[in-house]
Amino acid sequence: MKGLALNYLFLLLIVVVFIVVGIGILRYFYGGTKLDQNEITYPMDVRYTCIQINNTEISFQDFQDVLYGFLTGQCNDFSAKTSQRMTLSDVNRAVKAIDSSVEVIKINECMLPSVNTHTVYLNFSEIEEGRNIYLARREIDDSDVLICG
Repeated sequence: MKGLALNYLFLLLIVVVFIVVGIGILRYFYGGTKLDQNEITYPMDVRYTCIQINNTEISFQDFQDVLYGFLTGQCNDFSAKTSQRMTLSDVNRAVKAIDSSVEVIKINECMLPSVNTHTVYLNFSEIEEGRNIYLARREIDDSDVLICG
């Protein structure tokens, strides 16, 4: 009788191991990965985004997507109203997340310099929510980007 009881116990242990392994395999193949809402995944095509949210109110996440379009040559002209406050350091962080070789420089006037250096130029240190923001670039490869607020 003792041998029979141990046999069932061993069989039950094997079944439990198979169930645990099966659940692990199913989670691996069908579980997928969860992306953070604020995580930016590159590369992406934002030409449609630049057209659709032009002249609307945008969040900082939308601004990052549009900025990606400008730095990659997908967008050339954009204006919108900000729904969040933005600072020079916020823009600098967004630019570095897209392309670490691009510099961000603050200027006084809203005009692109005549020499192209693949730089982002800002004419503000901080822009409050509800203010208009304007982005422009020349239609050439590695153009400078101008952001006016």
